[in-house]
Amino acid sequence: MKTPDWHNRYLLQARWTKNLRRFIFDKLNATPGQSVLDVGAGTGALYEDFKSHGLKPCGVEIDFDRAAYASKLTKDVPTINADGYRLPFKDRSFDFTFCHYFFLWLKNPRMVVDEMVRVTKKGGYIIAAAEPDYQSRIDYPELFGSIGQMQNHSLRFQGVNLSMGRKLGWMMREAGLNGVHLGLLAGEWKRPVMDEFEAEWDMIAYDLGGMAPMERILEIKDEAMQSWLKGEATVFIPTFYAHGKV
Repeated sequence: MKTPDWHNRYLLQARWTKNLRRFIFDKLNATPGQSVLDVGAGTGALYEDFKSHGLKPCGVEIDFDRAAYASKLTKDVPTINADGYRLPFKDRSFDFTFCHYFFLWLKNPRMVVDEMVRVTKKGGYIIAAAEPDYQSRIDYPELFGSIGQMQNHSLRFQGVNLSMGRKLGWMMREAGLNGVHLGLLAGEWKRPVMDEFEAEWDMIAYDLGGMAPMERILEIKDEAMQSWLKGEATVFIPTFYAHGKV
């Protein structure tokens, strides 16, 4: 996918977790003017939401094109092209250090948590807003079960840790954070509409690329769309969040 396509994907994920972010920042008594570092910021899809809470965001993104896209899109937020394993900041620099659908892509996420702790002020918080556990997914009916298996196979090939979600709380406690809270995003299924299906399918189709010929993927899409619009489909990927105090 091109960078604008990734941006659309990140915006969709951001919509899924918008209420959760508000809940977390309210619970942690975030106040206007506090700083937040977004580690693995992607295209900066969350910057405007951070600013809506009165926070001052800064982003780190290892992919140069995505970092450049974020810098152009939100010029008043610094986005640094850097590695989460070696954050280019002094110790105790930020009130909040945050990530979103990030740890699942890392070979050693525990090392990045240590870096996040290092750059967070004493009394500040580390927040992981969303880490899915694909290994525990529920897909119904059978067609969606097959799609889920293919998607998981593709994600594993891409380097995704399919069971990251369940490890999130343990990882933060191992890093020495205090008062670690682990939670799960609730599932919600409204009346199925075409726009939602297309948005979901764009992500699925990307992951299925190379798993089947394009003709077959289009056939699967048509079958899945009919099931979705009839209200048969239930797709639930348990997605965990956690936060802890430095």
